[in-house]
Amino acid sequence: MVLRFHITALFLLLFFYNGKGQDAVLHQNVSFSFRDITLSQLMDSISKKYEIDFAYDAGILDLDSPISAQAKNEALINWITRYFSSSEVEVSYIDRQVVIARLRGTFHPKETLRISGKVATYGTELPLAMVNIGVVDKPIGTVTNDQGAFEIILPLSYAGEMLSFSHLGFLNKRLIIPDSDTIVTVLLPETSVRLPEVQVKYLNPYTIVTRMVEKIPQNYPLEPFLLTAFFRETIRQDGRYVDVSEAVVEILKPTYSSSFELERVRFIKGRKGKEVAEMDLVNFKLEGGPFHFSRLDVIRHRDFAPDEKGASAYMYSLEGLGVEHDRLVYRVKFKPREDSDDLYYQGEFRIDSESYALVSAVFELTSSSIRRSRNYLIKRDARRFRTRPYFARYQVDYRPWGNLWVISRVRGEVSLRIVDKSRRERSNIQTVSEMLVSDFIQADNRQRLRWSETFKSDYVLSERIGDFDPEFWKNFNIIRPDEALESVFQMRPQEK
Repeated sequence: MVLRFHITALFLLLFFYNGKGQDAVLHQNVSFSFRDITLSQLMDSISKKYEIDFAYDAGILDLDSPISAQAKNEALINWITRYFSSSEVEVSYIDRQVVIARLRGTFHPKETLRISGKVATYGTELPLAMVNIGVVDKPIGTVTNDQGAFEIILPLSYAGEMLSFSHLGFLNKRLIIPDSDTIVTVLLPETSVRLPEVQVKYLNPYTIVTRMVEKIPQNYPLEPFLLTAFFRETIRQDGRYVDVSEAVVEILKPTYSSSFELERVRFIKGRKGKEVAEMDLVNFKLEGGPFHFSRLDVIRHRDFAPDEKGASAYMYSLEGLGVEHDRLVYRVKFKPREDSDDLYYQGEFRIDSESYALVSAVFELTSSSIRRSRNYLIKRDARRFRTRPYFARYQVDYRPWGNLWVISRVRGEVSLRIVDKSRRERSNIQTVSEMLVSDFIQADNRQRLRWSETFKSDYVLSERIGDFDPEFWKNFNIIRPDEALESVFQMRPQEK
């Protein structure tokens, strides 16, 4: 069938999960001395002797140059951090894995400008959520939060370029980027589709979707890209925030010409809400968020679309036209031909009427599938609990970049009802996970993410987060916290 497994397993929800702490081997005192060996040989020797693994971006390390290195009764973790860290390189640790990564996506404060504010509907001034914001023909972007607020950090060299605001059903608006920090209010007028000079011929919706697949080589990158992304996941129980976790990750995105090679994601740094409430009844965790979201690219994996032979598990209907990114889009709805024995989705493609590029896709589990979804979405729970998912919805957005389209945002929502059978207590859990691609560069031949350094499907983001580092976060483009979450992200007095 057409639907891929990576979507059916998008959320793995775990109860009573026990994570592993950092291995003590990194904290033992070591002594060694090496002369006239290569950096590659040094890492191999340390890996073999102390049973740790190095994960690194080959583009930032000269592996073949001769070096000398020595340690004298020093904690291994301190020596590694001191030896490899620099102004452009950061060292982090996941269990026995040493991750040596490039500090990307940040700028020196003197070389940046910040544009912040709110986006609202013209006339009513109601805040607009999920508005796409980006620099025209540049690889930097963000989105508004649920209150329509945003903040974007740009290199000072972008002054004079155009900042674009776009949302389905609204006219696009552009602002000239100033040369200093600015606060703006952007009002987007709603629009109906008026085509006084453009003729759009009716097309069979199956033909539109087929052309979307055929045009992938012309509309999406044919070379690998390295993405910088901001990832946030929140868990609410009965309306209270009980877990809020954020992270910056790097994603190696393979070519769109083939869907067989899968994306890999590397964890860079995370932070956690400080004032979330304790969870009642259960110890609820989300597994593998960045891992799954890095692979939720419906155009690259041809989800919900006809296969090479033209067969499809879905039916299509043309629901009309819309405007997104100032471009006319077809709104093609899809639903399963049959809805039994597996997980199926219903939703809508928004396809550019000229290039046939997929602009966005919104889809959710059908009512029959959501009743069958427990074994797919719940990995483990206790016998005393009866857990039932009742809602699962996802959205994938792309933005124009020159003549191509690149993935810009992925959002997922899953809701569950939990019943404690022994206590006869009920609870509702709502999860929202969101990944914002804020920057991307073409990957050269040396940029590889080895399996040992990547974020795995069974990793829990909140358990791999270190101390809050305000210097790291202040120059990253993130999704601005909603007003209701501001207290969650307040820093302790010693962190201010």
